[in-house]
Amino acid sequence: MSAPTSKISQLTGAVEKVNQKLLFVAALFLLVLVPFLVARVVLQWSLTSIPQLLHWALVAFFFIILIFWAWLISRDRGDSFFTALYAQGVKWPVLYSIALLVFSLPCFAALTVTLGRVGLISFQPPIPDADTAIASVQDFYLWHFMDSIPGLDIPKTLRWENPYAYTDRLSGWILLTFKLAVILPVIGSFATWNRIRKRTTNDRKAQP
Repeated sequence: MSAPTSKISQLTGAVEKVNQKLLFVAALFLLVLVPFLVARVVLQWSLTSIPQLLHWALVAFFFIILIFWAWLISRDRGDSFFTALYAQGVKWPVLYSIALLVFSLPCFAALTVTLGRVGLISFQPPIPDADTAIASVQDFYLWHFMDSIPGLDIPKTLRWENPYAYTDRLSGWILLTFKLAVILPVIGSFATWNRIRKRTTNDRKAQP
C-alpha cells in the first residue's frame, strides 16, 4: 500500500471514530436527556398549575410510555430489539435502557409526591412543597437503583445516604414496582447487550 493511500485510510478511520463519538453524544442527548427533561418539566408544572384530575391524567400518560418502554427491552423482546440495532450499526443500544431509567425517575417521583400531598404516603423527612419536590424525590429512586447494582455497593462506597425513608406500606409497594418494572429490565438489558456484543464479535471472527 502506497504512503498516500495509507494516510487516506488513517484519515478515514479517524473521521469515522469522530462521527461515532458525535452520534453517541447526539443519541445521549436526544434519547436520554430530552425525554427526561420533558417528563420532569411537564409533571412539575402539572403538579402545581392545573387541576389534580388533569395532573393524574398526565401521570398516567407518562406511565403508559414507561411501561411500554420497559416491555420493549425485557426478555426475548429485548434480545431481538438489541440484536436488530446492533446489526444496523448501533453500537450502544443499551442507551435505550439508560434512557428508560432516567425517564422513570420523574414519573415515579411525581406519583410519590402527588400521593404524599393527599396524605396516602408518608416520607421522612417530609417531601418539600416547593418546585423542587419532584427533583428531590428522584434522588430516592436513583439511590435505590444504585443500591441494586450487584457487587458495586455504590451508595456505601460514595457515602451517599438514602435521602428519604418511608413509613407506610403503599410507598413500599411503589418502590417494589419501580424495582420490578425498571431496575430489573435495565440491569438485565446490560447483560443482554454484552451477550449480543460478544456473539457478534465471535461471528465476525469466524467468518473467512
